[in-house]
Amino acid sequence: MKKAILILLPAFLSAAEIALSQSDKDFPVINLRVDGLKRMQQIDGIGVNANTRSWNGKELEPALQLLLDTMKANIWRVIVETVEKWEDVNDNSDPFSFNWKYYDSLYETAKFQRVWGMLSYLNEHGITKNLMINFMGYVPKWLGEKTITPGLEDEYVEMLVSFFYYAKNKRLLQFGLISPTNEADWRKEGPEMDAQHYAIVMKKLVERMASLGMGDVLYVGPDPADMKRGVSEYIPELMKDPVIMSRLAHIGVHSYAGYYAPVDSLLKNSAYPNSGFWVTEWNQWRNGLDDGIAGTYDYRFAAECVNHMFDLLQHGASALMVWEGYDSYYEHHAPSPFSYWGILAYNQQSKTYTPRKHLYAISQVSSFIIPGSWQIGKPVIADSIRVSAFFDPVSQQLNISGINMRKTAFKLTAVFANLPEIDHFEMYYTNETANFQRGIDGKLTRSRTTITIPADCIFTLKAVMSN
Repeated sequence: MKKAILILLPAFLSAAEIALSQSDKDFPVINLRVDGLKRMQQIDGIGVNANTRSWNGKELEPALQLLLDTMKANIWRVIVETVEKWEDVNDNSDPFSFNWKYYDSLYETAKFQRVWGMLSYLNEHGITKNLMINFMGYVPKWLGEKTITPGLEDEYVEMLVSFFYYAKNKRLLQFGLISPTNEADWRKEGPEMDAQHYAIVMKKLVERMASLGMGDVLYVGPDPADMKRGVSEYIPELMKDPVIMSRLAHIGVHSYAGYYAPVDSLLKNSAYPNSGFWVTEWNQWRNGLDDGIAGTYDYRFAAECVNHMFDLLQHGASALMVWEGYDSYYEHHAPSPFSYWGILAYNQQSKTYTPRKHLYAISQVSSFIIPGSWQIGKPVIADSIRVSAFFDPVSQQLNISGINMRKTAFKLTAVFANLPEIDHFEMYYTNETANFQRGIDGKLTRSRTTITIPADCIFTLKAVMSN
């Protein structure tokens, strides 16, 4: 075993603990003390939202491979829409008796062939337990369309469960998580339900899945559009029911402008203080992207997204899924022609996918964080600078990642304690013109290192341990 001299990790220092003095090169200096024993949350991973409607055999595979290999996306929130060509006509009048002649025919149609093809591809590439299936859009008209008609909840649950049963038992696909609806507090994104109605549907789904031998599947919710309403209404309502909470793997929320509602303190002060939360949709906001209007995908947009990533991690999020993996068409956004949120751009003429700056900016952080790592110490927030540190006790890999949104460089001086012995740090950074540029390494002297961080960049310092 290596000596546990350990070293690193930003102790999210208070403003008083951060020294912003001028160096001999006129760069500000930020001092960090990193203690490996001061653990915050364990990081489950960084992932993506991915639309099954885009699956077209080999055409989508290069895009999925970029997200798997470059971004190292290990959590996939896979979208299936409920708007068109699902259970348009009730299979029968009994919500507790599947009409398999009806469902067998339905689930071999082109809509679902795309779903099975994409899920199979992700399974083949190791995405199983962290494959989360999410349904988006209104429900069939006979179920209520904009909402689920009271009294028809069991019919709605039957529709969902028929999908899961077919996927697992007839297609032999693997998935570990279900996010049953999307943004129940908003328009068109899913059936509109208040907190009480959402909890009723969730409990029925949990119990029906268990009764059919699928009790090993876990759940993520409530995924509201408005994080504030999630904290004040939806999450407290779920917490009233121990059956739901026993199967709820993660609280799910959305954020498009950084953390703004106290999910972390709600959980810590609840009857479920060990619950963690996932941000199942996150990005910076840009108008028009849902409405078929392409944006300006420059470094500024990408850096704002990554700055929000650090904001959410520093408030306790244990996983984040970027919205979204690639440009695609959504039935529930109709009549807008396309969604242009993708970190991969889709060319409809050549039918090819190419990276936008977002891919490299996010990968600058996500490709270094090993799932299962701990965020150690308190992150740093000072003068347009954010810094977080992550340590994986299994591989003993230590990284310091951050973003410098200043127009000038700064010097990061880090002092380490209670970490494996470090030889030096390799620096990598991404900015407006560079992707994963190798910077100047940092040596250690007496458990201390000083590294100059370039202006206006996203950076990672990867520790190289002593032999």
